[in-house]
Amino acid sequence: MSIEEEKEFLSTYTKQAEAGQIIDLNELKAAYIEKVGHSIGGSQIYRMLERHGWRKVMPRSKHPQKASNEAIEASKKLNQK
Repeated sequence: MSIEEEKEFLSTYTKQAEAGQIIDLNELKAAYIEKVGHSIGGSQIYRMLERHGWRKVMPRSKHPQKASNEAIEASKKLNQK
């Protein structure tokens, strides 16, 4: 698939991402396989997304201020050493 074809393929997903929706990589990969007509390696989707300036954005697993006070104080002591 050429770069222009990849841009066209990603255009629908770009609209979803700009609207704040989460893009499912498995869905993206399945659509890519259907478009090219053969199976692909695991890293091929990641390389395509990197070529077009996409990056992985994930929320933090925990909010830092919701940690216990003991854990906060312990981390402060570690940083001072």
